[in-house]
Amino acid sequence: MKPAARSPATPRKSPQQARSRVTIDAIFEAALQVLLLDGGRQLTTTRVAERAGVSVGTLYQYFQNKQVLLYAVLERHIDRIVETVEQTCQAARGRSLEAMARELAWAYVGAKMRDIEEAQALYRLSEDLDGREVFAGAASRMHAAVVGMLRTAHNARFDDPETVAFVFLNSMSGPIKAILENRAPAGVCHETLSRQIADQMATMCGAYLQRVAQGAGDGPHADVPPEKAA
Repeated sequence: MKPAARSPATPRKSPQQARSRVTIDAIFEAALQVLLLDGGRQLTTTRVAERAGVSVGTLYQYFQNKQVLLYAVLERHIDRIVETVEQTCQAARGRSLEAMARELAWAYVGAKMRDIEEAQALYRLSEDLDGREVFAGAASRMHAAVVGMLRTAHNARFDDPETVAFVFLNSMSGPIKAILENRAPAGVCHETLSRQIADQMATMCGAYLQRVAQGAGDGPHADVPPEKAA
């Protein structure tokens, strides 16, 4: 189902002007709305164009077919999550291991579960579109961000930060995948569950980082940059 002629999420025409960017955003939002109403297999470019308030011809100026459009929607969703992880890791540099785990767990879970219905619809869509390429690229970017963050941990170091980052990220993705696959406990509010997962992931990942780090400390300056703790 994934088109092979070009990079799947590359629009035919780049939105250089503000008006074009507004049109692209309207098409993306309409595609999500139709996807939630009809599902990926029933979605048509005509329905998306009507809901976006544009002509089908305008839609085709940017996306040559339904598959390219849906792949672009999926890629934008994943990119938003990746950017959240990257920004959080950047902001947490030089912090304590506990702070790193807490901030990243809350940011990651929050980004993934911001709109659970949308996330579930796009998760199902990714199987039809063969989204392995976009997921692989996202995983690589997030891994690099976490490795970079861990290398700056205050008063701690890791012999193998690459493996630690891999375990860290994948330990958070498991519970969220279960929710996306409708395997969450019955009758639990997703908003409540999201907070619980974020809190428990922060605790678990913080303990893991403390356990595998060399020289991790819990002293009074554990969350203060070295130059300020001296």
